Amino acid sequence: MRGQANTFERAIVEKMLKFKVEYPEDSADMDSGVEAIGEYRRMHERLERDDLPAHRRRFKEWLDGKVVDAIVGFQSSLEKKVAEYRESIATLNESLSTIAYTGSTYIQLTSEPNRDREIQEFRLALRACIPDVAQRTPEANEAGFQRIRALIERFDTEERWTAKVTDVRNWLDFAAEERYREDGSLKNFYSDSSGKSGGQKAKLAYTILASAIAYQYGLAQDEAHGRSFHFVVVDEAFSKSDETNARYAMELFRQLNLQLLVVTPLDKTHVVEPYIAACHFVSNSAEENDSRVISMTIDQYQSEKASFEQMARVER
Repeated sequence: MRGQANTFERAIVEKMLKFKVEYPEDSADMDSGVEAIGEYRRMHERLERDDLPAHRRRFKEWLDGKVVDAIVGFQSSLEKKVAEYRESIATLNESLSTIAYTGSTYIQLTSEPNRDREIQEFRLALRACIPDVAQRTPEANEAGFQRIRALIERFDTEERWTAKVTDVRNWLDFAAEERYREDGSLKNFYSDSSGKSGGQKAKLAYTILASAIAYQYGLAQDEAHGRSFHFVVVDEAFSKSDETNARYAMELFRQLNLQLLVVTPLDKTHVVEPYIAACHFVSNSAEENDSRVISMTIDQYQSEKASFEQMARVER
């Protein structure tokens, strides 16, 4: 009888030691002798009372499916956004095709996958978190969960990296192509406007801007001349542009039948005069305590232009 009791005691002590090895933090203050069995029983009761088995089952459910499903949804949302950008570019290209960049050419936008190392590594890491459908075993789910945890930890600790890799605009390299209208063949390729003069960059920017405005308003040039109100504010956009490109931009806005409010210094008004019907002259005193706005038609402005220019010189 005594031998059987000793056997039971050894078995109990072995289980206590095993528990202490597997859960050292939880059992740091607990003895491994038979006399400490009460402590182990109280811990067991507490775990049952806290419904740990139920929490374990729920965690297992998340591990076996819901966590993976969540990361699949996250990846799908990013890929969907990329597709939306590509669709937007296709729509912009429809608008751009109606705008004459030169007498014989037009502009088209392109997008290609970005070869940036951090972007590529993130996309690979995201795919690695998702096990193959045929391999969704508990082991595969566990491995996928560990990858997901590592990814989330990096999201929490690396703000710059997170902002970069989750902004899908960084997943694409954008460029512009100048093509001949006659046969669609390529004339020039503009990547990040590199190697182009300031005037060329401005002209390209105005062309894309005009097409983007047309896209936002749902306009096409053959539909843009009805009774409609499509308001655009141009705030000193031409202050550093040469007059040729400034007039090119104004002509584009007129082709799209846009209603403009152009804010410009007096030395640039001659550029916009052919395209506006009224103007508002803003002035202030030398002490900057008596600002005034004078509104007039373009005809009135042109007849009194010299006096306004003289007033502006005096105030400066």
